Amino acid sequence: MQYNAEIIARFDVIAVQEICSDLKSLKRLMGLLGRSYDYILTDVTHSGLGGNKERLGFIYDRNKVDFKGVSGEIVLPDKMAISKELGKPQFSRTPFGVEFQSGWFKFLFSTVHIYYGKSSKRSKEYARRVKEIDSVAKCLAKEARASDANQILVGDFNILKSGSAGYNALEKNGFTIVKNREGSNKDRTKFYDQISFQSRRNELVLMEPDRDDQTFQFFDSVYRPEDFKLYKPVMEKMIAAKRKVAETDLAEATSKTARKKATRKIASLTKVTASESALEKYYDEWRTFQMSDHLPLWLEVFVDFSDAYLKYLEEWKPE
Repeated sequence: MQYNAEIIARFDVIAVQEICSDLKSLKRLMGLLGRSYDYILTDVTHSGLGGNKERLGFIYDRNKVDFKGVSGEIVLPDKMAISKELGKPQFSRTPFGVEFQSGWFKFLFSTVHIYYGKSSKRSKEYARRVKEIDSVAKCLAKEARASDANQILVGDFNILKSGSAGYNALEKNGFTIVKNREGSNKDRTKFYDQISFQSRRNELVLMEPDRDDQTFQFFDSVYRPEDFKLYKPVMEKMIAAKRKVAETDLAEATSKTARKKATRKIASLTKVTASESALEKYYDEWRTFQMSDHLPLWLEVFVDFSDAYLKYLEEWKPE
């Protein structure tokens, strides 16, 4: 938790996904960040939509960013149903947008966690994934034409790669995608996460427009492969606690499904503790639960346009 707080504290506003119904961990994180930080979240998604009861939201530094009082989830009209064939008219996890201002820069910041399903390009699930991306981009593009705020759209799009159908769905709706040559999963081989934007003329100006490496590989600094022995006692303690819970669940199970689930959990925990090598192999997965299996993407933009405004006033002449 301390490591996550140290990373977040380097940024002014952060989009977050996969926050569960229990907010204890989030509130502990906020305590580490300090009083200047605040958050805005959605309610949990309904499990029937495939959203895994997750929340989306934003953490922001009130000393740097102002919440402008506008927030909302994107709900599609019937004519834009995601997948009538699958009986899924809405997003699995409803996209969430909040209006912020930092300095002179006003922006509607929207975050998504797009449906995954199967990756086969011929599957209905993949078509649904692309449709979700296309729908949210189309909705926000329409909003951009009627708003005086810049649009920033980020999140886990589950995009396969540059040039794929999901990637193209963003670009065809007018969004500029921030280029990254490296992936955002822990091994930097996948390009699920993206930052994209639609801006008013000359209002979204990148500090370093030529950079293409704006992911942060925190596993170079924490939970490194060579740190396994350091964290081994912590892992063993956590696994023992999980095993105790699973054994209690098995003893108290009143259905075949519950017994099967608890038995599978015990078997899984037994497998990873069977030997030193098995535990070390599990370490690569375990560390993602301590941090994340996605790396942060980041972007730095200008927010002070005082000089340009003063120059405009200097050159302005009344008719």
